[in-house]
Amino acid sequence: MLDLSIRGATVVTTQGPFRADIHVRDGRIVALGSIDVTAVQIVDAGGLLALPGVVDTHVHFMDPGPTEREDFVTGTAAAAAGGTTMVIEHTHSAPVRDAKELDRKVTHLRPRSLVDYGLAAHVWPDHLTGLHELWEAGAAYFKVFTCETHGVPAVLAGDLLQCFRDIARWNGIVLVHCEDDAITREREAALRREGRIDNGIIPEWRTREAEVVATAEVALLARLTGARTVIAHASHPPVVELIGRERARGASVWVESCPQYFFLKEDEVLQQGPFRKFTPPARLRNSVEATEMWRLLTAREITHISTDHAPATREQKRAGDIWTCPFGLPGVETTLTMLLHAARCGWITLEQVVEVLCERPARLYGYFPRKGILMVGADADVTLVDPERTHVLRDDQIISKAGWTPYAGMKVMGAPVMTFSRGRLVARDGRPQGEPGWGRWLPGAGVRGLG
Repeated sequence: MLDLSIRGATVVTTQGPFRADIHVRDGRIVALGSIDVTAVQIVDAGGLLALPGVVDTHVHFMDPGPTEREDFVTGTAAAAAGGTTMVIEHTHSAPVRDAKELDRKVTHLRPRSLVDYGLAAHVWPDHLTGLHELWEAGAAYFKVFTCETHGVPAVLAGDLLQCFRDIARWNGIVLVHCEDDAITREREAALRREGRIDNGIIPEWRTREAEVVATAEVALLARLTGARTVIAHASHPPVVELIGRERARGASVWVESCPQYFFLKEDEVLQQGPFRKFTPPARLRNSVEATEMWRLLTAREITHISTDHAPATREQKRAGDIWTCPFGLPGVETTLTMLLHAARCGWITLEQVVEVLCERPARLYGYFPRKGILMVGADADVTLVDPERTHVLRDDQIISKAGWTPYAGMKVMGAPVMTFSRGRLVARDGRPQGEPGWGRWLPGAGVRGLG
């Protein structure tokens, strides 16, 4: 007896699509194809695509800590609604800097997640010892900031070199936010001296130069030390090309980007203000730059896509001025939809959608083949997609506490219609199903026996 049979779907893999039924027992895929076995639950997926559940490796749910902006209950419900079945989370307000803090967070979150999750740790300049213990305790990766942001101190070149050397010795992995601290500080001081409080300060404060300079330093140190390094939220082509040059010289560097760097334009901040305040900010100035970002993604120079989901409510965004309102965008429930739309527009293929949202993130952080693929033995994380569904994105559809999306009003084609986490239905037609606590913590690659 099977627990679940999903019948008649077109399964999408990185190698291409094929028609197959998906059969599930005890949370895992046990067969693909037609078999003569009864099932407790049968889902008719005729006309739908079956994708692996999205693996979103960069989200912020602020839990534990002040959760007015988001918590694990609402954040993972939003993820499930958007077709995501695993997230890797870290919160700046309650950072994980040692193994005890990780253990406390795991205990706190045990009843709070609708989908499976990993937990990342922060590197603090005065917490550079004990990283190996934290890796062996199950941290998915180490997050480093090269500039002071969100209350997190900058890790400057000397400490960064020490950190990279240490992590390289035991093959850990680092996700780095690349903006040069000296440049962002100088720009902020100059703009404040001028008395600027207009929305245009954002691209002048968080400049392209700050991102490029920090990326160059980080990629070089990655090559010199051999540390496995991911450049977070690469925002425009010169950053990606710079990383490619270091990779060609032997650096183990990957490039993460986010939908906002493919769809949102730099000058939108002038009208939208706080609702386009995130960093690095949107960089697109014209269609040529957008076309080049899609080319870099399909050429695998941009290796994978995450959301950097960091929501704030409308009231929070409107509080104070452009300097003091919070950074960040919601995105965990719209990313798959935006990439499905891009596939219908011909900017990317469905096979590449699976590669950049599912398989490659799972491989990079050590969760493959348990996650990121539909194959016998994998977790039954399945997102059923209607590729023909045309709809308009609206704020009142959003599950996240943010209650809004930067893509509101955009007409898109393609939508997740059912999301299964380890064979259990956790979302249908954009609404979460079931109760938090189903999702499990999956320790990172430093823990023996993963997968």
